[in-house]
Amino acid sequence: MAHFCLNASVPRHVYGYVDKAILHGCFIPQYKYEPCIIFGVTSIPSRALHFSILCESGAQWARIPLHMLRHEKNTNSLSGTHDLSNLQMWDNHGWDFSVVQYDFLREMSCEYINKDSIKIPARYWFTLDHTDNGYSQYPSQHKCYHLLLLEDGSGQIAAQPNNRILWKEHSFVKNVDKITYKTMSPKTWHCETGKNADETSFTNN
Repeated sequence: MAHFCLNASVPRHVYGYVDKAILHGCFIPQYKYEPCIIFGVTSIPSRALHFSILCESGAQWARIPLHMLRHEKNTNSLSGTHDLSNLQMWDNHGWDFSVVQYDFLREMSCEYINKDSIKIPARYWFTLDHTDNGYSQYPSQHKCYHLLLLEDGSGQIAAQPNNRILWKEHSFVKNVDKITYKTMSPKTWHCETGKNADETSFTNN
């Protein structure tokens, strides 16, 4: 895991596609794609995640928004695509962030719940977690973003927090229908309270 400001390399680049509309000054998706390599991620506060890509033409683009990218060709009708607010429901919390690809979660299947309470199948890509801002340091407001490659035929990429994802680790996960968890309490936890640890050390003089 490494700490970044504004830009970072993704842990593993992905061969995918970019909507040609964004490459020609149009911000409305046209659902016509050009092959690209997705290799970088950008975090700007109060905006969606953006990505750096390399096109087949040799042109390199920065700040391509999440919804203009595909990790594979769309095999759904146009009505089967997800708008940006269903791919990433919360804007970025800040400039500073960490990026990690958890070995345990690597390529694990999962499903996330969108704003319409529909479960979308996906698999894990990597995790982005914001740092050094008031939202992320307040326990009940913290949200990391798990980047997910959707497996519903849309070919899209989502960025979802923990409380919208159910992981399919079949050798361990069970009782999925019995979840009754609540949002994290705002309490913070600190070790240096009460008696000074030096006072009880065997090296204390």
